[in-house]
Amino acid sequence: MLDPSQFELIFGSLDPFPYTRAFIQNLEASRRSLEGSLFIDRVLKALNLSKATSHYPPKNEAALRQLYEHIGESKSATIHHKLSVVYYLLLDIDDRNGGNLSETFAQRFSMPARYKIFMKGLWHMDAKQFHLALEYLTHPSLQPDFVDDIITVLVRHARGGDYSLPLAYYHTVQPLVQSSSTLELLFDALARSSIVDAFQFSRSHAEHMRRQLFHRLVLSVLDSTGKDESADKALALTSLPFDAQEEQWFKEYLGSGESKRLGVAKDTLLMRRIATGQVGYGGETGAWAVVLEGFKTGSGGRASA
Repeated sequence: MLDPSQFELIFGSLDPFPYTRAFIQNLEASRRSLEGSLFIDRVLKALNLSKATSHYPPKNEAALRQLYEHIGESKSATIHHKLSVVYYLLLDIDDRNGGNLSETFAQRFSMPARYKIFMKGLWHMDAKQFHLALEYLTHPSLQPDFVDDIITVLVRHARGGDYSLPLAYYHTVQPLVQSSSTLELLFDALARSSIVDAFQFSRSHAEHMRRQLFHRLVLSVLDSTGKDESADKALALTSLPFDAQEEQWFKEYLGSGESKRLGVAKDTLLMRRIATGQVGYGGETGAWAVVLEGFKTGSGGRASA
């Protein structure tokens, strides 16, 4: 179907050549910033077309033709996957030349809609147009793929503490996260956005990972920057409905050397005791004295025990 004789029909006029020096430099910069691989690189690797990545982005028409022939000659990729890669290349050309070659190609070869949707999403990821990417990648017709890579990129490109995009992707798609490093990135984004959501997320995992995530949650609160942020997060953490196991983990972790060095472990333990009605206010002071005072007001001004 994708034989060499189809090249001119599919790509049309390539004068001027769309992959200009500036465009290639921009793609290479994106490759470096997206964990060293564009999403089209990841697609080619998954299709056992890693050799083709050396031809992308193509520097001239001959390189584009060679890339096209590599795709067409593949014995491992299905026809729909081959069409998807060519469709991605046509999205590049349409973006540069303002045409509609990609849609014409998709119609001519009866390309299934879900393949188009997915490749558009990955194309926008490579362009670092993340809001647009999620409009496609969260489409209900798609099966989640490249989940860890998508979450990692979205978290690491979050700006100003705004993790709404990776969290929107995760909550909408509900994918299975494979790698521990991606799970930790996602959990940190959750913890910075909502202590309660992060806590519930930790409970959805098996005990070993649940304990790791719980400790990570406590550390994220102790390590918060800014007095107001620290106070709010400490209040949220110490007010959570721990079960007996979590209560034990909490006490053990705050008594460890790692947490003690942060200088607020004692205050946090005291806040938990106050929140659970175990102690009043014996005059202890610390970095979160203002929060303790707030606790005093909110808990009816308990007398010291």
